[in-house]
Formats: sequence, C-alpha cells, structure tokens
Amino acid sequence: MNNVRFDLNSTNACKGVALMLLLWHHLFYQHPEYGLVVYSTAQLAKVSVAIFVILSGYGFSESVKLKNVGLFQFYKNRLVTVYSNYWFIALIFVPIGVFFIGITLQSAFASHAYVKFIIQMTGFHRFVYDEYGYNATWWYMSVIIPLILLFPFIHYAVKKYGSFTLLCFFALLIPGKPIVPVLNEWLLPFALGIYLSQRNHISTISRWLGAFGWWRYIILLVSITLIALFRTYSPLLNETKIDWLFGLIIIIFTFELTTTVQLISNPLHILGRNLFNVFLFHTFIFYYFWPEFIYSFNNPILIFIVLLFICVAISEVIEYAKKFIGFYFITKKLRELKVPSSMEVPFQQDASADTLTSRR
Repeated sequence: MNNVRFDLNSTNACKGVALMLLLWHHLFYQHPEYGLVVYSTAQLAKVSVAIFVILSGYGFSESVKLKNVGLFQFYKNRLVTVYSNYWFIALIFVPIGVFFIGITLQSAFASHAYVKFIIQMTGFHRFVYDEYGYNATWWYMSVIIPLILLFPFIHYAVKKYGSFTLLCFFALLIPGKPIVPVLNEWLLPFALGIYLSQRNHISTISRWLGAFGWWRYIILLVSITLIALFRTYSPLLNETKIDWLFGLIIIIFTFELTTTVQLISNPLHILGRNLFNVFLFHTFIFYYFWPEFIYSFNNPILIFIVLLFICVAISEVIEYAKKFIGFYFITKKLRELKVPSSMEVPFQQDASADTLTSRR
C-alpha cells in the first residue's frame, strides 16, 4: 500500500507530464496530416492547462499550512515570482523576434501595438482585447494572475463550504456560453486543487488504490481512456469543461507510477522544474522563430523529442543566467520587503510554495 505523501517531488513529476502534454498539444493540434492518432492525442493533450491549474491550487493551499503571512505579503510574494519570470523571458525573446526574426510589435497587433503589448505584460490582456498578442501562449497569464488574486477568497470558501463550493464552480460549466470571462473553465480545477490539499485526498485516494496492487494502473488507464472518449464525443461537458476530472486522474496516475518506479520520477522532476520557463518561451522556438527546422524531422516522435530537448536546454541556460546576474537575489529581496502592519490583513501563506510559477 502506498503511503507516500503528494509532496514537492510528486508535484514536479506531474508538472513534467504536463509539460510533455503541452508540447505535444501545441506541436500537432493543428496538423491532422500527421495521422489520426497524433492529431487526436494532441487535441486531448490540452488537458495540460487543467493540470497546471490543479497543481497551482494545490501548491498554494499546501503552502498555507506552513506559516503565517499577511494577505498583501502573499500577493507581493506571488506576483513578484510570476511577473519577474514573465518579464525576464519577454526581455529575452521579444527583442530576438523584433530585431532578428522580423516579428515586430506592429505585426503582432492589429492596432495600438505598444499599448496592447504593455497590457499583455500585465497579464490581463485577454480581459481587455480579443487578440492573443505577441505570443499566443501567454493567454494563460490572464488565468494564473487573476487566480492568484482570487486564491485567498476561494481558499476560504472551499475551507468553509467544502464540496458545495466545487458544485457552484461546476455549475459554471453547464451553460453553453461562459459566465465568467476567461476564468470560467479554470475556477473548478483551481478550487479542486485547493480542496484536495485541505483534505489530503490525493494520499487518501492513493491508499485506496493501493489495495488493488498492480491492477490500479489498469483501473486508472481505463478511466483515462473513458474520459478521453467522453471529452471527445459528449455533447455536454466536453473538451476543456471535463478537464478538471481528466487532469485529476492523470495526476493520480502519475503519482502512482512515480512512487513505484523511481527511474521515471527523476526525469519528470527535471522537466517539471523547468515548466514555467518552457511554457513562456516554447512557442517562440517551434512556431515563431524556427518552425521549418523543428518540423523538418517529419516523424512526430522525433519532432517532439527535439523540441523537448531544445526547450529544456534553453531553460537550464536561462536559469544559469539568472543566477549569474543575481536574478534570484533581487527577487528574494523584493519578496522580503515587509508590508506596513497598518496595511496588512491576516492570511496564511509561505512564499516558497510549489506551483506552476515556482521552479524549485
């Protein structure tokens, strides 16, 4: 029976799986010419977003258990981490695009390019205009930043009202049109991650599955297959609307597999710790800058491996550069700045918690 706790290493392993799904999705979801299996699995791989969101909610909530920090201190810690990495990657890749590849700001926006780019750097651009901006993948910043701001309130609601809060967020998925702009489909997985943390349900589920021995892998794989079919063919709660459940089962399967087979855990951990960097820049590599090179390998497996290797290598170089220029020293000092006690509101939080936006 598995008594291993779903901790930082487990979270990073799940991030590693999410990273691979992210790359597979973006490489092939618009390329049916690679065959039905590749194309269909690429469509399903968008579940990576829900996995990111669940793990973020879980990581935030786990950190609340560690020590007390005020509400504004929490916001400062989180937003410094998110924005510093976001802007650092943009500072590297946007100039490359503008001065060496010929992708100007004017070519990326229909009008008011500089104003819209500044708005995109705030992460709220999807609430302001319909364009995806300089990097289409950065739409996710309009999800994670508002969720950071909403976390204390969702955490309180989940703690006080439990599954009723999840039911309310589930109700948002039923209507055909989104009720909450941008966040409609991501509130439930975020709250689910918080709920799983507060009640330690991942470890509980793991202990329950442990009674089935090796059959638990068959159970989980069958469950993943059935939900994938439901996601594809159901007229209701299809596509990303069911990804809260799809993503959760993938997380549980990854947890079970990595706690049994350590040989898999270590590579996934390496991938997972590079997740946020790769998320921010991978579209530049395979779509904006060098698509001919990436797709020149023809075989989808080779294309995927090449992109994965390049992205992880670039991410590691970026991390080395951050350490060399004192990036983490500066961001640490910013997080350590105290908010005046007269402005503070009591709230529990630890700045070192693991989420999508924290590398280690």
